[in-house]
Amino acid sequence: MNKTLCTMVMMTSVFLGGCDYGNTKMDADKEQGALIGKSDMRIENGRMTPEALWAMGRIGGIKASPDGSKVLYSVGYYSVPQNKSNRELFVMNADGSNNTQITKTPFPENEAQWIKGGSKIAFLSSESGSSQIWVMNPDGTGRTQISNYDGNIEGFTFSPDEKHVLFIAQVKTVPSTQDKYPDLDKTTGIIVTDLMYKHWDEWVTTAPHPFIADFDGNEVAQPIDIMEGEPYEAPMKPFGGMEQLC
Repeated sequence: MNKTLCTMVMMTSVFLGGCDYGNTKMDADKEQGALIGKSDMRIENGRMTPEALWAMGRIGGIKASPDGSKVLYSVGYYSVPQNKSNRELFVMNADGSNNTQITKTPFPENEAQWIKGGSKIAFLSSESGSSQIWVMNPDGTGRTQISNYDGNIEGFTFSPDEKHVLFIAQVKTVPSTQDKYPDLDKTTGIIVTDLMYKHWDEWVTTAPHPFIADFDGNEVAQPIDIMEGEPYEAPMKPFGGMEQLC
């Protein structure tokens, strides 16, 4: 790798790492493991290694506030020893100043967006055991869970008037062998009688469906599967998300 390219990659890694928030650690639930945060990336002997690449933070989910004064974004951090990642949220002024990390938990915060005219931030977190919609103040305080869906919410967006929420969740579309034969409750065998029976590296037993729910400003309630009974995917797997729905 030539020096110019190496320098560009190193500068990019510094930017992608987000702001420096020190070495403070918080107690993490044993099932979640230790908090995964910013890594100390090192380039040794002028070589870009896989370890150095994994040490870079990955920026995503960039959202400007309604008045255009602030930018909300997330940074994904990775741990090779734990073989997992974590995503944290940041807010900064539109001119790049006052770059502040507003979350620091072992639970990834995803799909963050501004609501209520920019006075609140809505996001996904698995802090309660399943992936649900939460809200908080722009400085990270006042975290409150507003959905209690019986399953994991994979993506969401609010209607323009913020009276409804559109979200994605997996729905069981194929009965398991245990469903068909309750006396074989320990079987691992899979009965295949129709397409589509496998999707890349996983057996197809569920499909993502869009749900519409009411929102009264404090709670997401009465979700309705608008494709109930259908075996089809919306959005499309494996890479489809909220960008396919509006």
